[in-house]
Amino acid sequence: MEVMLRAEAVGKSFRKAAIDGPRTFRHWVEGGFLKRRPRDRFWALRNVDFTVAKGEMIGVIGHNGSGKSTLLRVLGGVMQADEGRVTAAAPVHGLLELNTGMHPDLSGRENIIINGVLGGLLKSEMRERIDRIIAFAELEAHIDQPVRTYSSGMKLRLGFAIAVHVDPEILLIDEVLAVGDMAFQQKCLERIGDFKDSGCAIVLISHDLTQVRNFCDRVIWLDKGKVREIGPAEEVVEAYKTAMSRETARRTPPDMPDMTTAGGHVLRAGENRHGSQEVALSDVTLLDANGHPTDRIEAGQPLSVRAVLTAASALDTAHFSFALANADGTQCLDVNTANDGIILPSIDAPLRVELELGRLDLAPGQYRASVGVWEPGWNHAYDFHEGAYPLLVTGGPNLSGVLSPPRHWKVNDRPL
Repeated sequence: MEVMLRAEAVGKSFRKAAIDGPRTFRHWVEGGFLKRRPRDRFWALRNVDFTVAKGEMIGVIGHNGSGKSTLLRVLGGVMQADEGRVTAAAPVHGLLELNTGMHPDLSGRENIIINGVLGGLLKSEMRERIDRIIAFAELEAHIDQPVRTYSSGMKLRLGFAIAVHVDPEILLIDEVLAVGDMAFQQKCLERIGDFKDSGCAIVLISHDLTQVRNFCDRVIWLDKGKVREIGPAEEVVEAYKTAMSRETARRTPPDMPDMTTAGGHVLRAGENRHGSQEVALSDVTLLDANGHPTDRIEAGQPLSVRAVLTAASALDTAHFSFALANADGTQCLDVNTANDGIILPSIDAPLRVELELGRLDLAPGQYRASVGVWEPGWNHAYDFHEGAYPLLVTGGPNLSGVLSPPRHWKVNDRPL
């Protein structure tokens, strides 16, 4: 197994700003220039050891502030380690900040050439690839316009398209796969998969645990700058989710009063309601195709869920989730805003969120819906209503599976 990237006892520290330090040049002069109190340092990373082999993809997970982005910047040479060392068998390319290096007054075409050359390719090589890059970004109609006229989504698509056409041997990816619509996201993931199949060594940071579990061979769980666990993706992700559940349980107020849903079901702290209550869910309603509250639909019909999010104090954002499980507890659907690339706005007033499912092709039977709102780093739930909303799916024959997709039969090419 050929090792492409190695981190040995890597540590990175930063100096804490002194609370009583000078805040202006005048204060600095009056305080005696360099006569300042020594400042403490904190370690963003400490004793981090791992290797990445050729064709291997390693995920890095952990709460916000655990050191994930610092690690990628040290691996990519953007920052220098204070302890240990990083060695690479080939140039390291990073998908860290996709808009870095974009000149707003230059066209998309001109930015492609410039960024490709900065990425290590010759100008002639970029000219050979430029049509493929433009097609990948789906920006043919806008490529000769100044980048300052692009939407944020267009800029991200252009940045990703440039970055993935440099043919890297070592690739670092930091939370940049949720770019564009779902079809473009899938194209990005397929491109990353192609890199892996061709032997590229990849390190991926993502809050999307499903994505990490499905794409990564191994996972590093960082906790306060140290490796808490490293191993097979499935095992480490499950351990992380268990810790998240424990943190949610720890933060759930034991004296939280019961709440009754519109359907008459009681939500009780520690039983079917969990979370810190920094954001509270209310007015959770399942809606049929006509927008009417319901607890039953026919198989294959649309379903929507609506909820109001209210923060105890203003928060920048949060994740909203919706899941459905059948009577046996089998998870049939589990979606959230983070996976779908949706960023909720600041919650400084009641925020109404609605999810529309175009059709629900579930087998007839009884299901229970769970609705939640989560801390942006998935550290814990703000408010999670577990299996609190019953849904009866009707219509069609009883099936042993959970899906009931539209279907037609033919015999000797004749429809029945």
